[in-house]
Amino acid sequence: MTDSKEPYEGEFIPAAHLTPEAVAARKKRNLWLGLALLGFVVLVAITTMIRLANANLSEGAGFYYSNSGGSAREDERMPIDDQPALPPGMTQDQAAPPPGLEPEGSPE
Repeated sequence: MTDSKEPYEGEFIPAAHLTPEAVAARKKRNLWLGLALLGFVVLVAITTMIRLANANLSEGAGFYYSNSGGSAREDERMPIDDQPALPPGMTQDQAAPPPGLEPEGSPE
């Protein structure tokens, strides 16, 4: 074995010794990062609660496809059975679903 003080390839070098000012700066930076992360988590939680409160999950529309935007009254909303108009130049055959594809809960 050699008594060389040079680290060989793959050897760990000793950890840096930080000054008290550097340790204090690291703690302060970590505190602000933690607070930012906590704020983000709270923002996501509040957004989720608001979306769930406005969603009508009883009609089977699901969470993301709810038509309850809160801006229109129930009697002003478009009925679910109404079909929107086709874009200009599109035929009914082009808009039809592929053969063998049936929506869930459709009568057979």
